[in-house]
Amino acid sequence: MFKKRLGLTYIELLLVLTLFALISILGLSSYSTWQKEVTLVNSFDELKSTIALAQAKAIAAADNKNWGVHFEAGQYILFSGSFYDQDNPDNKTKELRGVQILNPSTSLSDGATGYGADLVFSKYTGQTANVGQITVVANSDSSKTKIISIQDNGQIN
Repeated sequence: MFKKRLGLTYIELLLVLTLFALISILGLSSYSTWQKEVTLVNSFDELKSTIALAQAKAIAAADNKNWGVHFEAGQYILFSGSFYDQDNPDNKTKELRGVQILNPSTSLSDGATGYGADLVFSKYTGQTANVGQITVVANSDSSKTKIISIQDNGQIN
């Protein structure tokens, strides 16, 4: 007579654990890639929103001043006035995590013949002399980038 077996053999258990490990590795890899993409998109959107906020404050002539954004590789700063003053306590700094701004000091024209890291919007009009592109790149994969284009009429794309 046959005796009824209950349970799993070692081979069946090993097969199930191997499949579970393989599925877990693929899932974690996909999750990691997705998380890096989300970090890039969120940082890009926050930066674009800050630029739009600076323009809106300039159009509204908040504090009767021009408004702008100063760019550095690992952060950007919202400031009031016609130029960036790093010692101004009213500056609003935003640190970037997982991404950086590519070549911030040469991304925008300075309105004359050079380049600079500042984007300043004129009060009442919201226009700027600082045209160019701001490129945000993922730290983990330099091929993943997002670009903000600034035009002299103040249009932000």
